[in-house]
Amino acid sequence: MKLVYIMAASMLTVGNAYALESIYDADSSAGRTTQFNYGPVSSVSVQTSSSHYLAAYVTTRNQATCTSAALYDEAGTNLVSQLQISDNKAVFGSIDMGYETLPKVLKLTCYDNNHSYLVHHKVPAAPSINYDRTLDVANWVSAGDRTPGYYADVTLSPQLAINTFVADGLCNIVEFNAVGPKLFNGESQVNNIHSDFYSHRANTGYDAYSSTLVYGIKCSNAGGTTLLVDEWRVTESNQSGQISTSYH
Repeated sequence: MKLVYIMAASMLTVGNAYALESIYDADSSAGRTTQFNYGPVSSVSVQTSSSHYLAAYVTTRNQATCTSAALYDEAGTNLVSQLQISDNKAVFGSIDMGYETLPKVLKLTCYDNNHSYLVHHKVPAAPSINYDRTLDVANWVSAGDRTPGYYADVTLSPQLAINTFVADGLCNIVEFNAVGPKLFNGESQVNNIHSDFYSHRANTGYDAYSSTLVYGIKCSNAGGTTLLVDEWRVTESNQSGQISTSYH
C-alpha cells in the first residue's frame, strides 16, 4: 500500500472550467493499491494479476466522478489500452499481447465540483524469471512388471533469478506430472518477493511411464503472470530439457 504526493500543476482558468490537474502515483515502484491523500479519488486497487486483462476498483470522495480510463506506457505518452468505467468504481478492459514486459500507468479522468483531474496509478510489468539448471540422475531401476524402468534418484540444481518489480510479488512451483522441485530454498512458494536469487539442489522425481518431468515456476503481480515451464525427457541413455516462457 502506497501514499502519493501531488506534483505541482498550473491551473488555467477559462470561466468556470479548469485544466486537468495531475495527481501522480509517485512511489518509486508500482503496487497493487495506491491511496491518495488529496483529490477526487481516495484509492485505486488492481484486482487482477493478468497480462492481458486489467480490472481495478476505484474509491472516490464525496460527489466526485471518474468518466474515462486508459492504460499507457510508463512515460504516459503511448496508449496501450482504452479501458471502461462502470458505476464510477469498476475499471476494466483487455490488453493486447506484446505489452507484457512493459511498465505501465493507469490514467483516470475525474471531476470534483469545478475541478478536473488526471489521476495516475502505476502498473508493473509482468514478473521476470531467469532460469538455468542441470539434472543429475542415478540408480537406474530396470523395467519390471509394473514399470518401464526409471532412475530412482533425480537431483535438480537450479540457478534462479526473479524480479517481480513490486514488494508484494508471489511465486510458486506448478506441478504438472510429478512432485515439483522445491526451488525456493526448500520451499514450493515464496510470498512478498521483489527480487531474489536462488541456488538450491533439490531432490525430485518424474513420471516413469511417460519418461518426463514437467514443472513450472509461476510468478504474479498486479501487472501480470509469468509462467516458465521446464520439461525434461528422461531415458536411461539420455536426459534432455527444454525451457519455455509464457505470459498470462
